Amino acid sequence: MLIRVLLLVALLAAAGLRPAFSHEGHSHGEEPAPPAVAAPRAEAHSELFEIVAVLGPDRRLWLYLDRHATSEPIDGATVQVTLDGEDLGAATRAGEATYLLANPALERPGQRNLVFIITAGEDVDLLPATLEIPAAAVAPTAAPGSAELLSMALREPVLWAAGLVLLLLGIAIGRAATPRALPPLVVAEPPATATRAQGLPAGAPSPGRVAAAPAAVALLAVLLVPMIAGAQPMDAPRRQPDGSIFVPKPSQRLLGLRTGTAEPGEAAVAIPLTGRVVADPNASGRVQASEAGRIEPPEGGFPMLGQRVARGEVLGFVVPIMAAQDRVGVRASIAELDALIVIGEARVRRLTALAGTVAAREISDARADLEGLRQRRAANLPAVTGREPILAPSAGLISVVRVAAGQVIQAQEPLFDIVDPTRLWVEAIAFDPAAVAEVSGASAVTAGGEALRLGFVGRGMTLRQQGLPLHFRIESGAAGLAVGQPVTVLVETPRRTVGIVLPAQAVIRNPEGGQVVYEMPSAERFLPRPVRAQPLDGQHVLVTAGLERGARVVTSGAGLIAQVR
Repeated sequence: MLIRVLLLVALLAAAGLRPAFSHEGHSHGEEPAPPAVAAPRAEAHSELFEIVAVLGPDRRLWLYLDRHATSEPIDGATVQVTLDGEDLGAATRAGEATYLLANPALERPGQRNLVFIITAGEDVDLLPATLEIPAAAVAPTAAPGSAELLSMALREPVLWAAGLVLLLLGIAIGRAATPRALPPLVVAEPPATATRAQGLPAGAPSPGRVAAAPAAVALLAVLLVPMIAGAQPMDAPRRQPDGSIFVPKPSQRLLGLRTGTAEPGEAAVAIPLTGRVVADPNASGRVQASEAGRIEPPEGGFPMLGQRVARGEVLGFVVPIMAAQDRVGVRASIAELDALIVIGEARVRRLTALAGTVAAREISDARADLEGLRQRRAANLPAVTGREPILAPSAGLISVVRVAAGQVIQAQEPLFDIVDPTRLWVEAIAFDPAAVAEVSGASAVTAGGEALRLGFVGRGMTLRQQGLPLHFRIESGAAGLAVGQPVTVLVETPRRTVGIVLPAQAVIRNPEGGQVVYEMPSAERFLPRPVRAQPLDGQHVLVTAGLERGARVVTSGAGLIAQVR
């Protein structure tokens, strides 16, 4: 245990010999500096590009190139760098939209003037920046490799020597403080002959094993000391004392942040309403039983949920059920009709045989009476032995199934619901009918953020739940919707208002419930701005207060920035 403690002390001491430097980077007026633990950095931007230069502990310069307006990374560009007028050459590509420059001139401490000549396609720009190079590098962005470790050892031999001396001293103290085994209370015969031959007590470790353990620890420590001393954590996002949020460029790439410029404009006033998805009455149907009876499945079984059916397709059968007394009466009527039919058939045959002596009118009347008796029998027979088919009133998908084989149902009981998913409506309730007297357009947003484009169908003339019902036809974006699903309907009116149009995801809620957007005054700094916004459609909002023209606002990833602590 003591060896482990001393080893940890040695490692921490070796790592602590490396001083940490901070600087204010590229000046932007009264902008606060990055966190003290951040690596030296500089930034510059123009209307086209934005570049951030970060100096690693190995004196290599990491460059992150983006579009200034949108913060979109630019890959495949050429970045030429000069330091105090000295040409350092072109940076090499180290990753997507990330460039790396290594030059001995970056080891000279002091305030240095950098100039970046950027060529991206047909766009060419020149960006100046100022970088404060400390006497020793600060937090690295990644663990150094073998070549970096050798370079560090050659540049800082005192650091490595001090770490090794402390390590060996800790091992020696640990060996000296190792407790010796007490003599056993009961002397037992040595279990192995080899122990007697070597002259060692039973159970004692071999000399090779005793010597190998400190050697392995020493070798492991020698390998770990330079890595721990050189490996510092990457710059992490964090909140500053002034309330701003520092998010380094690598973290911005991981979060997928995008920005946009706040430009004022006009937009139609939208009124949010609560609504739900309903079926189009002209493309849906409800199957009900016309009489009481017992349900029987058709050939192939009942249709399943989501199964597509055609108009007029047989969905099942209803076998009528009757009381015993009524059934006896029907059967007696059928028996009486059967007897009358036999008499009628005999009468028709007799009159037909006398066709020359009997008037033709009498023969036709006899045939008509016989046909009437047969129809009466056919009408009474299904009440005892027949069944009524259940037909689909419209084409679509089965959305509700309320039947089972052998189930006894009552008249007008709903059995199936059929819905056409391509023809759905939205019903909304307006509690201020005057506000929606004129509707120029409408859209809706589901709970999952999916936007729907709506077409106005009409409004009711009777209040429902103290509100006026409005119907809209879903014109696009209806995939995956279900009847009864709640949505937020945004009704556009002819009235216009002035503000800044932003994507809906740019405005988030703070812990107090207020609306907030994040402004990006510099390349790695974000400021929360309380705003007042109102929805326009399912994808945009109108900011009417709290945001200045020309501000660079986070349009994608604002919710992730808000989670930085």
